[in-house]
Amino acid sequence: MAIVTHHHLQLRELRFAAPARVRVWKGAATLRSGNVTIELREGESFTVPSFVRFSCLAHPRMAAQGMRPAVWSLALETQSPADMESAADASKPHARRLAAAIFARPAADWRAEGIARDWQMSPARLRALLFAEGESLRSLVREQRVAWVLAGLARMEDAGAPPAAAGFASLAALQRACQEAIGLPPEIARRAISLLSSTPVQVAPSRRDDVRKPRYRPYF
Repeated sequence: MAIVTHHHLQLRELRFAAPARVRVWKGAATLRSGNVTIELREGESFTVPSFVRFSCLAHPRMAAQGMRPAVWSLALETQSPADMESAADASKPHARRLAAAIFARPAADWRAEGIARDWQMSPARLRALLFAEGESLRSLVREQRVAWVLAGLARMEDAGAPPAAAGFASLAALQRACQEAIGLPPEIARRAISLLSSTPVQVAPSRRDDVRKPRYRPYF
C-alpha cells in the first residue's frame, strides 16, 4: 500500500530512516536531492537511500500546460540492500541513529537529558554532536514524527489516535509541523490525517489487476 496524491502537490525535504521508494503510476514527477535531479515517467520508480533528504515535485510542464497531476506513491523499504546502505548518508551517524530511534517510538519523551542518559553522555555532549552534524534535537524530533505519520498513511494503517500517537499535542500542532517540515499545507494535512483515522475497506483485486495497478485510495 502507498500514499498517493492526485494534486500538483510538492513535498520538500523528506527524510526517512529507511530507504524510500517513489513510483510514478501516471504522468511524471521529479525527485530532487541537492544538485541531483531524477525525472520519473509513468511506470518508473526510484529508491532514495535512507537518511538522504529529497523532494518530490510535480513536473513543471504538467502544471504549466494544465495537464492532470501525476499519480505517485511513496513506500518505505522494510530492508536496506547492501547497495542502498552504501549510498546512505554516513556523514551524520549520531543524527541518523537518533532519527531511527525517534521514528520507532515517535510518542516517547525525546528530551536531551533522557537521550544523553541512554547514550551515556552529558546533554551538552549530545547537543554538540548533533550540532557538529548540522542538526538540532528539536528539528530532528519534529521531522521524524512527521515522517512516521507519512509512513502510516503510506501503509494505510490506523495509527490509533493521531496526533497523539505521533507525539503531537494536538491536530493543529501536527498540521503546523507538516507544513514546516515538508511543506504540506494544513488543510491537506487535515484531510489526509482524518482518512488515516479509519481503516479503508479493501477489495480483493483480480490477479491481473494486482500486477498492473496499485491498490490505493487517493489521500490528497
